[in-house]
Amino acid sequence: MRQVRRVPSDWKHPRDGVGRYIPLEESAPDEPSPDPVSHMPAWPTEARTHWQLYEVTTEGTPVSPPCASARELAKWLADNRIEVGGFTGTEKQWRAAIERGGLIPVLMMKGKSFVNPLDD
Repeated sequence: MRQVRRVPSDWKHPRDGVGRYIPLEESAPDEPSPDPVSHMPAWPTEARTHWQLYEVTTEGTPVSPPCASARELAKWLADNRIEVGGFTGTEKQWRAAIERGGLIPVLMMKGKSFVNPLDD
């Protein structure tokens, strides 16, 4: 599954010694981070100005760079043909999924897959 997370504009997801992203769970805004080793910082809501897509089924690592808007993230995902379970959405499809929020799982129907936002 994928999840859009709100991050500060200068957020750089940490990497390990060989350059791989370190998996991190999301922290709630305006609350202390439960465990700084396994969670992202708990930035205040007003500092979370950018949008970033994360892989959350097994990792908690970024898929995209931080983007200044849902529209910019949707464009980046479409332009880079980011795949979710075999589906690569159009900019319009990605934007609709991002703006609904929550997790973005893939549903299979009649041999076709498509993005279906799932609210938390």
